[in-house]
Amino acid sequence: MFSRNLIALLVTATLLLGCGRKEPPKPPPSKIPAPMNNLTVQQRGQEILLRMSFPTITIGGLPIENVEAIEIWEMKRIIPTFLDLESDVDETEDAPEGDTATEEVAVEEAEPIPEEEEDATEEEAAGLFRLPEDALEEELEESKEAMIQADPREFAGAATLRWTLRGTELDSAVFGDQILVRIPVEEIPEGESAEETVLVLASRSLAGGRLVSPFSNLVKLLPREPPTAPSSLAVEAQPRGIEVSWEGGDGRKGYRIYRRLANVRDYGLPLFSASVDAERYLDASALFDQRYIYTVTSVSSTEPVVESAIAAEQEVHYQDRFPPTSPRDPVVLPESGRIRLLWEPSPEEDVKGYEIYRQGPEGEYERITPELVLGSEYLDRNLPGGLTYRYFIVAVDATGNQSEASEVIEARVP
Repeated sequence: MFSRNLIALLVTATLLLGCGRKEPPKPPPSKIPAPMNNLTVQQRGQEILLRMSFPTITIGGLPIENVEAIEIWEMKRIIPTFLDLESDVDETEDAPEGDTATEEVAVEEAEPIPEEEEDATEEEAAGLFRLPEDALEEELEESKEAMIQADPREFAGAATLRWTLRGTELDSAVFGDQILVRIPVEEIPEGESAEETVLVLASRSLAGGRLVSPFSNLVKLLPREPPTAPSSLAVEAQPRGIEVSWEGGDGRKGYRIYRRLANVRDYGLPLFSASVDAERYLDASALFDQRYIYTVTSVSSTEPVVESAIAAEQEVHYQDRFPPTSPRDPVVLPESGRIRLLWEPSPEEDVKGYEIYRQGPEGEYERITPELVLGSEYLDRNLPGGLTYRYFIVAVDATGNQSEASEVIEARVP
């Protein structure tokens, strides 16, 4: 009886274990590189600049073992030709008789406009609905890329390979975690009747013969004649930063100020975008003991950016050779056998301390503080009574630069 019960329990346990739900097997994570979805494009002079992050992970979230190549693909689209707006307006003014004429009479009889308001209304309407000719051309020039609609599926079927970076060519295009690809502009259309072509571009990475990433985001650029670069570029070190100055080019949108360390090859993103009427900029973020190289470009379009070529560069070794401001408003307070000095501290952040100089009834001024005074108060002790002393104070910064002397103050010891 015992053996039969034991066998029954074992059979039941086996059946229960066999009824557990099993998860379907999961496929291994994909080793295909993830798409580079932060591709940007701009034109600088006669070059197209494409920037993107260096690919580091796969679609499955694994690290990429080796990026063998970066490809740039291109699809061209012709900008459509639009009707002449002025001819449409002329045709409207010579409208045929019939229903249109009846509608015009009806509008006039609906609500007559007082004569004293008629002129103002026409001027107001013109201001609201008519752009100046140069502004209209500028808006059209800025929006030409937006006229071209690019579908990712269409791009995948119609694009052609424009550029491939491998080996040392790829290595030279890597700047930190970014890739910068420079492509020469093939042709810029000339004349009003010239055919204009928008370039639709995308990138993808190769981590092996069959490990090819999907295309990145699509970017669009219409190559244009670049603006003239600024001239007379100059840099000047100042206490609060480095001042960059230039004489304007023909950029209608403004200027871009770039800065790079002297041991870095690429400028990267602009340091500052200045207005069209600017001709100087103070780089307050510059750090002492650094070597910087600056340049300025003219900008004629902002979406996407079209700027002049880099025509000039200026290097500067930014060293702290600037003395701090003199201590202000010194005060002396005579006490028995001693004199207390108080002053307003110098405003510079790198002030390390202060030196105190004293002149007695006879002799020259002498420094009486072997170490720098860290605060803004000093007590000159053990002075004989009845004598008069003169003092001045000097501020000293972290690199040893000394300020001009403060104003001289004097006091008689009680």
